[in-house]
Amino acid sequence: MKICICDDDKNIHNMIKTYINKFLIFNSQDTILDAFSAEELVYEYKNSNFFDIIFLDVEMQKISGIDAAETIRKIDSSAIIIFISNFPHYVFDAFRVEALHFLVKPVSEADFKKVFIRALHKYKSINSTVTLKWQNERYVVKINTIKYIEGYKRHITVYTDEGIYETLGKIPEMLKLLEPHGFIRTHQGFIVNMDYIKRFDQTDVVLFDGTKVMLSVRKRAEALQTFDNYLKNRKW
Repeated sequence: MKICICDDDKNIHNMIKTYINKFLIFNSQDTILDAFSAEELVYEYKNSNFFDIIFLDVEMQKISGIDAAETIRKIDSSAIIIFISNFPHYVFDAFRVEALHFLVKPVSEADFKKVFIRALHKYKSINSTVTLKWQNERYVVKINTIKYIEGYKRHITVYTDEGIYETLGKIPEMLKLLEPHGFIRTHQGFIVNMDYIKRFDQTDVVLFDGTKVMLSVRKRAEALQTFDNYLKNRKW
């Protein structure tokens, strides 16, 4: 995991590092980079040095944290951005760049812990994979790229952003594997990734790309409640 702390205040860097060390068990691949201006952070990205989690101040010299985040989003859609600022009114700007959270200084250890644990869970979700076996081939697929899954008897079709895969299995088995990653069952033969859901119709779940996935009468109430709870948990 690669973490960047971007703030022009050294005390903030020290505080965040202290908190991170309390809540993260480091391994040899974990690194923390200090950037003391938004320009430094943008420079790293333009040189293909991406980060998994970014703690980003808003008001800095020349380039603001919001502007830096907008540049980053054009390059990297998966970076987990957490703003830390003295000015809470910037929270509305943070929505534009799909930040995970907005912490107001001074940041308490308790508040930091809640947000950082969320960030770690999201990092795990983004990087989790599933291995699909079909005939003599094996495919490693990122779970967060799976839009929905269709199953009939022991044949499973997995629809992803990167293509369509086939494997052997049953829908209940796939649901048990993927439910912790935000998937719901909408029909006897379908599982849907809630991150891709745009709306619910009477008989279908409509995804952001326009795809319609079957929604049964028996599953509708439960699916709607699960989706509502999912959206509530994603609030700031």
